[in-house]
Amino acid sequence: MDLTWINVVDTAVKIGLGAAITALTAYLTLIKNQSHEENKEARTNSYKLQEEKKSKYVEFLVQSQELIQSHLYSSCSPESEIYKKYLRAFNETQIISDDPIRIAAFNVSSNVQAFILLNKTQQEIELIDKIASSAREKISVFQKIAQLEVTKHYKK
Repeated sequence: MDLTWINVVDTAVKIGLGAAITALTAYLTLIKNQSHEENKEARTNSYKLQEEKKSKYVEFLVQSQELIQSHLYSSCSPESEIYKKYLRAFNETQIISDDPIRIAAFNVSSNVQAFILLNKTQQEIELIDKIASSAREKISVFQKIAQLEVTKHYKK
């Protein structure tokens, strides 16, 4: 009789330990899967944001270059639609960006605005060329900073 009681307790302990091990393994697997899913979602969101930033940066750069090119010999009116569209692209860039991009975008915008709003009929060609060259230089700096921003790999 004692042997039967020991066998029952032994079997119960084995079943209990097996169940505990199974529960612990299931819990650890669940935690690991959940962590993996959260990491996957964060990576996806990061790359999606990078694509959005790239689109905004390209639009800002294109508009900067278009404004310079289209106003080489004439001034731009602050009330014009192209100028308002440019300000919108600039502000969108500022809102979604980190400080290095924001500073570079501000420098581009300041130089582009100085050039396009300049009354070119009353200025020396050398001054006009200098301001245009400065704006183009700021555009190239912005391009490099934006490139580094939108091509960096995801980090936790």
